[in-house]
Amino acid sequence: MSDDGAFAIVVIALVGSPFSSTYAATGGDPLAHAAINVAIYGPGAAAWTLRERPIRPSDRLEDGITLGASSMRWEGDALVVRIEERTTPFGRPIRGRVTVHPEGLTDQILALDPGGAHLWWPVAPLARIEVDLDAPRLRFRGHGYHDANAGDAPLGSAFTSWCWSRARARHAALLTYDVRLRDGAEHRSVLRVGASGALEALDPIAARPLARTRWGLTRTIPSEGRAPEIVRSLEDGPFYARALVETELAGERVAAVHEVLSPARLGQGWVRFLSRFRTGTAA
Repeated sequence: MSDDGAFAIVVIALVGSPFSSTYAATGGDPLAHAAINVAIYGPGAAAWTLRERPIRPSDRLEDGITLGASSMRWEGDALVVRIEERTTPFGRPIRGRVTVHPEGLTDQILALDPGGAHLWWPVAPLARIEVDLDAPRLRFRGHGYHDANAGDAPLGSAFTSWCWSRARARHAALLTYDVRLRDGAEHRSVLRVGASGALEALDPIAARPLARTRWGLTRTIPSEGRAPEIVRSLEDGPFYARALVETELAGERVAAVHEVLSPARLGQGWVRFLSRFRTGTAA
């Protein structure tokens, strides 16, 4: 997010894209179904791409990954993302660089399900970012976040719903995870992470409902005090939504980036069909 709250960017590297209808149908080698997702939000700069492509084993390095002409790589203490993509479905260029400067790193990897098949690593919950894009023309500085997820099974095999949020507080990042397992059990966590990188589990905070999405997805976020409010919708699809939410955590009123994912909805045929209109294949 930019410091003034006007602009935001999300960049995700996917090896074995869970949003690929081909990969979902055939399984097989995840290296054959890699993708980079870039979403840009803000006046005059909105753009989106998710183009699937095969990558070589040599494109995956200990300190980075190459996806076609795009890449993510640690250079010293900074994560440098070079973007050379085209929007889906219209093919407009997205080109430039995003640099992430962590203010603290964590080495703790957490299991999201009892069997440990789905893992989450909040690598840099606190970070500063520099966004320098030539297409669309956009420059801003702000605060950022970097994490990683990995799994040995499809999302739908473990979860029916998945809500996540990250907020920048005065001296820490506040992270929430709220997942419902297929057996009906719920797993909820609220974490505070300071510049040291240590994860501190906070006392349980009740999840409170947010307005349903346009596609009818139910979403919640932990909140103390006043009820949470959706400030701005960023993404609203049949199985996934992203929004800026004002909530209260650890005694602070904060603005959180919130995401909801319905793995059960993602697995349905009509959703897989519609997702083809927001995704593509890289040349």
